[in-house]
Amino acid sequence: MTEKDFKPINENLRDLVIERIEVASPDLKLAMGSHGIFTKEEMIEHIKKGDEIGQKIIDSNLSFLKAVASGTFTKAMVSIN
Repeated sequence: MTEKDFKPINENLRDLVIERIEVASPDLKLAMGSHGIFTKEEMIEHIKKGDEIGQKIIDSNLSFLKAVASGTFTKAMVSIN
């Protein structure tokens, strides 16, 4: 990704994702392919920096929240059982 690929991060969305991460288990870790494995603190740091990794963390959290809000996530979970 280049600087041009970054979308401006809405401050409220950034804060929402940071809050979601802060209230998660202290053992929370996120594996991001070739980028490595990140602790809660590292995820928050990247989000606050607004770098590529932070943007990907925000995007994935927003995708999850949209799936929950639309019912897509629940339907997928029900179909597994």
